[in-house]
Amino acid sequence: MLREGLLELQKKEIELLRLETRKKELQEEKKELEDEIKDIEKKIESAKLKLEEKKRELKELKEFIRYKEERIEELKKQKDGARNREEYKKILRAIAKSEDEIIKTKQKITGIETEVEALKEAYAKVKEQFKPEITEISEKISEIEDEIATYDVKIEDIKNEIESIKSAIPPSELSKFEKLKEKFHGLVFADISTGACEGCGMAYSSAEFKELLANLKAGISKCPYCGRFIYRRK
Repeated sequence: MLREGLLELQKKEIELLRLETRKKELQEEKKELEDEIKDIEKKIESAKLKLEEKKRELKELKEFIRYKEERIEELKKQKDGARNREEYKKILRAIAKSEDEIIKTKQKITGIETEVEALKEAYAKVKEQFKPEITEISEKISEIEDEIATYDVKIEDIKNEIESIKSAIPPSELSKFEKLKEKFHGLVFADISTGACEGCGMAYSSAEFKELLANLKAGISKCPYCGRFIYRRK
């Protein structure tokens, strides 16, 4: 025989399982939405990185021109102190080469400046394009977080109720109940209100059902097919 308090304990444990399952589903939904935002942020970051890379390239080219201009000034000073005609010509060739490199680099800079402007527009466009989507997803995440918080409260309340019920039941009976839970996969008490056992799913004949109801005793009557304790939901 099992006391009726254990039936209430089973109901609360099933309710706890339902609440925890729903909370887990919400957490998974939240993670999926957070992953969506991460994917969007990667697209935005990719556009930003392309822009920054091109800006760095532009900066390096401008620094190269400054270096060459400084080098030309140094060479001009060296030219005035050339020791012979051959050294003088060598310095002139170096100056000409640097000037040629400056011209080519400036031409390259013009093209890269155009690319930078195009990448700036692309980056701004991507941010603007995904801004409403990020806002919408963030709002959904906030709603889910609120719902999870609600479930946390419910779960804590149910856990307290379970502990309260357990405190009124002798440890030996709780131990027996736990063993039966293992045997019957968590469902020790099965409702037969529908004319079938909630545990094993076996449908009773009209005569069987009538007899079971006539002799139904809480914590004593069992399903003739699976051996679970049966009751009828009021």
